[in-house]
Amino acid sequence: MFKLARFSYRFRWAVIAFWLLSILVVGGISKQVGSAFNNSFTLPNTESATALKIMEKTFPAQSGASMQIVFKGSTDLTVGQQAQKITALVTQVSGLHSVASVDSPLLASDRSMNPTKTIGFATVHFSGLGMDLPKGAVKKVITTAESFRSADLQIELAGDIVKRENQAPPSSSEAIAILAAFFILLYTFGSLIATLIPLLVAIVGLALSGQVLALLSNGIGIAEFAPTLAALVGLGVGIDYALFIVTRFRRALHEGKSKAEAVTVAMTTSGRAVLVAGIIVCISMLGLVTVGISFLNGVGIAAAVSVLISMIAALTLLPAILGVIGGGVDRLKLPFKKLHHEEEGGAGWRKWADHIQEKPVRWSVAATLALLVLCIPATQIRLGSSDSGNDPKASTTRKAYDLLAEGFGAGYNGPFTLVVSVPSAGDAPTIQKLSKSISQDPDVAIVFPAIPTQDGKNVIINLFPKSAPQDVSTSNLLKRLRTQVIPTAIAGTDVKVYVGGAVAIFQDFGKVLTSKLPQFILTVVFLSFLLLMVVFRSLLIPAKAALMNLLSISAAFGVVVAGFQWGWFEKVLGSKGGPIESFLPIMLFAILFGLSMDYEVFLVSRIQEEWHKSGNSHDAVSKGLAATGSIITAAATIMIVVFSAFVFMGDRTIQLFGVGLAVAVLLDATIIRSTLVPALMQLMGKWNWYLPKWMAKRLPTLKIE
Repeated sequence: MFKLARFSYRFRWAVIAFWLLSILVVGGISKQVGSAFNNSFTLPNTESATALKIMEKTFPAQSGASMQIVFKGSTDLTVGQQAQKITALVTQVSGLHSVASVDSPLLASDRSMNPTKTIGFATVHFSGLGMDLPKGAVKKVITTAESFRSADLQIELAGDIVKRENQAPPSSSEAIAILAAFFILLYTFGSLIATLIPLLVAIVGLALSGQVLALLSNGIGIAEFAPTLAALVGLGVGIDYALFIVTRFRRALHEGKSKAEAVTVAMTTSGRAVLVAGIIVCISMLGLVTVGISFLNGVGIAAAVSVLISMIAALTLLPAILGVIGGGVDRLKLPFKKLHHEEEGGAGWRKWADHIQEKPVRWSVAATLALLVLCIPATQIRLGSSDSGNDPKASTTRKAYDLLAEGFGAGYNGPFTLVVSVPSAGDAPTIQKLSKSISQDPDVAIVFPAIPTQDGKNVIINLFPKSAPQDVSTSNLLKRLRTQVIPTAIAGTDVKVYVGGAVAIFQDFGKVLTSKLPQFILTVVFLSFLLLMVVFRSLLIPAKAALMNLLSISAAFGVVVAGFQWGWFEKVLGSKGGPIESFLPIMLFAILFGLSMDYEVFLVSRIQEEWHKSGNSHDAVSKGLAATGSIITAAATIMIVVFSAFVFMGDRTIQLFGVGLAVAVLLDATIIRSTLVPALMQLMGKWNWYLPKWMAKRLPTLKIE
């Protein structure tokens, strides 16, 4: 780290030019190549995935993007007048660019119209996947359909492609987060120049990582929301890493060190902490690759790339900028803010540390109980997938969902698709028996006639449950069909049945991820434990860190379950209560475990520094917490603001992540790092640094401070 600091300082203008040139070059290439983000949730070796593959092969026309135009006519509108308006709507939409076809409810069977002929829908098929459509194509269909709204004809739009089109752009949330971070940094540093430096470094890292991810998406399956999630994490850690290094740089300058010496001190202390913290975050993210699911591979790699670039920017670009600015870092100061305190961190944090150390048992028990209470809802977590029924009530997708439920029943928003493999024509009676058995299930609303493929080797049977896609009874129906109804109906034949559809896909997805979760957690915890054991030369420090992280993550899960599954946040965020996304636990754990380790590394590394100076555990904990308390609080506040800004994008998946991450960081910076960790370290005393001699001899030496 010393050599890197000296290099970045000596060739500071070249380093700055390299970063700016990288953005221009990579950005130019990215613009030419384009991106290929996708939202494929299919899994290998699952029943729903097999059904989907057969469907794509036998019904290729259905593989493109689609949306539904849902309408409801008033009682003042005659059937003829309604038909005239719908015909005009279908005609106009059919002539739009990128629209392959429109299934008119007036020409199709009565499946697209309810019995009273007041509610119906037209299905719009596009000539390609959503990500391949020309810019503005979907928006044009939406505006055209909405132009037919009137006092006697309600028009709403349904489909994921509509939801994505109406979603607030991530850039707006990023701008809000950066603006909020600006004011927090300004108050923390008391200087405009010092405030702008971390923001500049974070923005450069964010810009470059976004371009790199766009390029990587052409070779790696990366979900459409992954860049937003990566930006959310990368922006947070980028500002935090720069905050810690700039703080140490300014401290060194105030102590009388030269510009070059201050850069070296900052990089060999806080810079090393940033390196270790960044590596742990990347380990957590890349741990998703061990799960063996391509969807998670892309998300994990995207987040890791964003963190890695932010970390490299903090370790190279930041010292170069500090080398250029030097003592000017304190320019344009706030008149009411004192820039330098004789006692690092201020007297307030020292008093708090002493207060915690006076009664460590009481504080340890109180903090642990508070976290355990927050963990309780997590024991009731129900995995699945949200749909338009969770959208805000004012959104067109939610209104369309409610209209379909009103006109056709709640289950019409989550149909099941049965793909039946038919070995011979003589199996026709078995198909009839299967359809009859399914229709007799009390939770099945309707079973449509079987549709044979052109080659006659497969048959498609669509059915609709009576209950909504997210209801427990719908999940129970899926399980009953697979384990009881279908096996009984096809017993003694060579017919094979695969149950597919959105509900089945996400149920299978959740089951696979749940089975992979223990292995993933053990892998990430073990690798992080080894790294921290080498860094801190201790067994108890990494063990404590792992337990504290698991506790704070579980508490964050509890808040997410209460807010989004139980519906406590509906009035604030507009999201109706429903199941938690299947991939949330494993992905949220990956992100949170790494981020929580950031503050652990910064706090404990400073305590270790004081321990090496004095050998007094009490003083080391007190001084370490006092020195880092205000900075960790500022860093956590920035992270919370960044994550919270993304909560209001309107996308429930991003809301889940935003709330989970913000709550976890809040708990981590307050209850965990400011209370529980110092209390436990006070109780453990010199045992904090215990490492068997035989183990110490075999471990490589890697010091942070």
